[in-house]
Amino acid sequence: MPEAQPVTSPKWHPPGKGTTAAYHLGLFGAVAIWASTFINIKVVLLQFPPNTIAFLRFLLAGAALSPYLRSPVAIGRRDQWRLCACGLTGVTLYNFLQNQGLRWAGSTDAAIMASMAPVFLALGAWLLLRERIAGVQAAGIVIALAGSVLVVTAGTFSGVALNPLRIYGDVLVMLTGAAWAVYSILAKSLLARYPAPTVLAWSTLTGTLFLLPLALAEMPFDFHAVTLSGWLNILYLGLAASALAYLAWNLALTRVRAVTAAAYIYLIPVLTAGMAAIYYHQPPGLFVVIGGLTVLAGTYLTGRS
Repeated sequence: MPEAQPVTSPKWHPPGKGTTAAYHLGLFGAVAIWASTFINIKVVLLQFPPNTIAFLRFLLAGAALSPYLRSPVAIGRRDQWRLCACGLTGVTLYNFLQNQGLRWAGSTDAAIMASMAPVFLALGAWLLLRERIAGVQAAGIVIALAGSVLVVTAGTFSGVALNPLRIYGDVLVMLTGAAWAVYSILAKSLLARYPAPTVLAWSTLTGTLFLLPLALAEMPFDFHAVTLSGWLNILYLGLAASALAYLAWNLALTRVRAVTAAAYIYLIPVLTAGMAAIYYHQPPGLFVVIGGLTVLAGTYLTGRS
């Protein structure tokens, strides 16, 4: 998921001017890449353990983002701890939950569940920051949660018809929204003092370090059995989805309003559903479509100020 906060540090001057259309194209490209990862990860899970995927992905991303580790502003000790917490929540915990959940959740289900991040962000701001939840936001939370129930249950509450593993996977992916909400709250103050690429680079580095013991716990693993396609998918996840797309998103936020950019997030479940229908030759079920639209409507209302 993208960081939807503008870069406000007076020390940061984004390179180039570009056109507004170019930055909008960058935003669309970023969400299209993120949408594809819900299918991509399920493919990679056939060859790699889930935590190893996350570690290799962000090891590559961290290497690509390493030039941004040097900040034009000295990072204070308290902010260093915040950056570590950002890596723990936004990289380690988020990707642990996502990869574990995708072992059982469908690609479209997972994209819908992950799109509920703004709902958890509103709840987190209410619990941690004591920010007031307006009536329309409260209604949006209820609507989004109702839609998620439709997606998870596929419209049936029969114990015979329900797939416990699929429900478990959907819930794990849905919890990525909670991890992202905590990350967003932690990163909000950092983005007011440091360039977004610097925050992203340090979060990626610390998150990768936290992923290392989880990946080691899955050893021994026969890397020689991985095909060329498997390694190319890992490269795609690391360089395209975790480095390039995030940089494109953050650079676009220097020219495009954060509210405008956030609207692109709603395209992720739609694009994932279309990609999944093409890749698996099977369109999503009726209740998944209805539930997904309900989740998007509720998330939209929750995100309104």
